[in-house]
This record gives sequence, structure tokens and C-alpha cells, in this order.
Amino acid sequence: MKKICTLLASLTFLLTGLLTAQEQHIIHGVIDGAPFKVVTPDNWDGGNLFFHVHGWRPDDAPHDADLNQDDPFYQTILDNGWAIGRTAFLENGVDHDAHTKALYDLKNWVIENLGPVDRLIMEGESTAGTLMLRIAEQNPDLADGVIAKGAFINFEDETHDSYLEATPKIPAIMMSNLTELEGPLSYATKAQDADVVPALRPLLRVGHVNVNWVERLDALNAMNNWLDTGETERIAEGTREVPDRDTQTVVTDTVIENRVVDINPFYGNAFLGFHPDELDDFGIHHGDDFLVEIDGNLWKVFYGQSYDDVPIGDWVAFPTASNTIMLVRNHRHAVRTAGISLGDTIRLHKLAKAE
Repeated sequence: MKKICTLLASLTFLLTGLLTAQEQHIIHGVIDGAPFKVVTPDNWDGGNLFFHVHGWRPDDAPHDADLNQDDPFYQTILDNGWAIGRTAFLENGVDHDAHTKALYDLKNWVIENLGPVDRLIMEGESTAGTLMLRIAEQNPDLADGVIAKGAFINFEDETHDSYLEATPKIPAIMMSNLTELEGPLSYATKAQDADVVPALRPLLRVGHVNVNWVERLDALNAMNNWLDTGETERIAEGTREVPDRDTQTVVTDTVIENRVVDINPFYGNAFLGFHPDELDDFGIHHGDDFLVEIDGNLWKVFYGQSYDDVPIGDWVAFPTASNTIMLVRNHRHAVRTAGISLGDTIRLHKLAKAE
């Protein structure tokens, strides 16, 4: 019966022009100009709901509520009976008031069309990590708990919509790489007298939101346990390894070869299928320059640890928490620059070191 009701609701949205595409358990739609996507497991008629909230996107980036339900993190929680939602907001950029409204709208849409929400946990990254903490302080009725990844912390400018007071009223977990740990640590320290004292999960690697699916799942499980028991560890090291995989890397004396396994269309970054250990074994080490060959063109790249290892516009590559390699033009669009497509063959060449 619930499937029939869901289908009828979806057809109603389609006829009114709000629903743009639907598969059996995947719903795309628009609420007040904000695209959304909801994915539900079989027979979901209410219960646990998870929102992933994206951070800042450039004005000219696609305005899509992207959500890859085949990602192992999403697949695991779908298998565990959770529904998943995402909104692209009214527009790209940062507007925490408008973004909060879009999250309320999406929650209410789920309740009205799919079933009651017993528990909503939201996870936000970068500027949306800040939004998660702001919601915990100002809109505690919106979610039961929030997970803030790589949050920017602003205690100084009260006129800015990202201003925080360290007064969360619902459980909040902050995940942060070592590079950006100072702000979340300050927030956790300042919030010791809050209604609900937040928890900190440092990740022992550098970067910005350099987090893998196992770490996300572990944080979600920790939040669930906190909500179930009322207790949590205030500081818990959150670094976890992903399972081993067959990289299918090809190595010769002069070149190491793999493929583009993912692309971020919003920032123009490419993810390469190499394992970081393979680059090290091949002779490309942190601090080295090397050449990336894409469709016969060569690009000089610095092998670093994060975006800011090179000036704006320069190329940098670094390991991800998922043991792939991210290829980036700092604050530029690497994918457009080099004409990169998903599945493209990528060859790396060593450069002779200057004496």
C-alpha cells in the first residue's frame, strides 16, 4: 500500500511540474526552486532519515542535488533501513538562512509524502559544517543530531550568518583533519557549558574534508549510539582505513597507468584509481614534481598533501582518505582545463630531479 501511495504522490508532483524524474525508490524534485533528491529503501514508510548537506559551490557550478546511492556509505545505511535526502538549495553559494529553510522544506516534504520521521541526522561539510553547528544552536527542532565535517568556526563577526556562539542544544559531532583542527577544538572548549556538550573526532591526516566512507559510517554510528544512550566520548580519534581494493594499475619502467574513477563536477577535481603506495613504489614521492599524461597532453603536477601546497592555478595531486589520488588545479577547474572524462586513461611520468 505504501508503494502505491508513494507512486501516486510522485505522479501528482510530476503532473504539477515539481517532480522531474523518478525510479522506484529514487525521487528527484524541486521545492520552492531548490532541487532535491530522496532515496528510500524497500517499504520505507517512515523512520530514520539522513541528510547530507553540501558546502559552498561556485556560482557557475551545476545546480544539482547529486547523491550517489551506490557509494558504500549510502548503500550501507540504505541496507540498514535509512532513507536519504539531499537538497541543492535555492542557489549555489552560501546563505545559511536560505539553506536552513531548504532543509526544513525537505524534511517536511518527506513527512508529508513518504512517512513520519522518527530520527533525522544531518551531516554537512566545509561551510555546511558550520551550518550544522548553527542549526544545533539556533534550530534544534530541525534535527536530532548533526555531524560537522571540516567546519569553519567564526566567533568574531556577529553580523555574519556563519557566526557561532558554541551553544549547541542537540548532539553535535565535529570531524576535522589535522590541518583545520584548531577551530573545532576551540568550539569544543568554549561549549563546555552548553546545553549539550559537543563531541570532537579528529582525523589524523591533513587536508580539508579529507574523509572516507568508513569514517563517515563510524561517526553516524557514534551519533546513533549517543541518541540512544545519552552518552558519548567527548574526544574520540576518528581515523579509519578503507578496505583493500584491486586498483588495476599497470606499471612499466617509464610509466604508471590507471583511470579516472570519479569526477567532482562542482569543483573540477578528478580522482585517479592509483593507490598512494603505488606512486611511492614507482618513485613519485611527496614533494616531487611529475607529469600527468591525459589524451596525449602533458601537465606538470606537484605531489603534495592538500590544495594549498601550490599557488592558485597550479596543479597539485595528493592522496585521499579513500586511498585514491585527487588531481586538482588550485581554485581552478582541472577537468575542463585538461578535458578529463570519467574512465579516461591517465599515465604518470617521473621527472628527473635537479642536482
